[in-house]
Amino acid sequence: MARTYLSSEILGILLILLPWVFITIAIHLNPWFHVNASALSDLGRNNYGSGRLPDPNFPSVYNDGLIVSGLVIGLFSLSSIWNSRSRSEIIGLSFFILDGLFLSLVGIYPEGTTPHVFLAEWFFLLGKMTFFILGFSLIIKRAFSYAAALLLLDAFAWLFEARITFASVAEYEIYNVLIMDFLVLIYLLSLRAAHSLSAELLKPNSVFLH
Repeated sequence: MARTYLSSEILGILLILLPWVFITIAIHLNPWFHVNASALSDLGRNNYGSGRLPDPNFPSVYNDGLIVSGLVIGLFSLSSIWNSRSRSEIIGLSFFILDGLFLSLVGIYPEGTTPHVFLAEWFFLLGKMTFFILGFSLIIKRAFSYAAALLLLDAFAWLFEARITFASVAEYEIYNVLIMDFLVLIYLLSLRAAHSLSAELLKPNSVFLH
């Protein structure tokens, strides 16, 4: 039975859009939030009355958004593993499942809890590692243009991050999420190209139809 990439495409688009929907709603509910002076996690923190910032309104919007987004990352990775025949690609997608788990845990343990910083830092680190592995897996699959795009963007983003000083934690977080969105998009395009090639190879040879 031919495999389909439709589920991976839908879930991939969801994992790009869904976090921004929750973040946008959370920011709208908290007019005190400023990108250049806050952290996104301030929208979901549980250390009320800390004095640094006003208490967040409806923190569950932000935290539940992280939990749901982490689950979508896991489902996307499982769907892509089902469609993959490459061991290296499966390893990269397994890292992405772990990355989704860490994102969900960031929502379960919001700012103000002991594990929060550790979980948030490892979410971003695992994301970078995921796409390096997927980039090399695409080299093995001879999808050189997509591999180059993944590896160069991932490496450039890492180097640029090391050289720039962000005005706030929120700017750092938004930068990294945007980079991950572009990496996911490149990987989705590689999946579509592979699916189109597979479909072309499965077409009956017109010579045998006459």
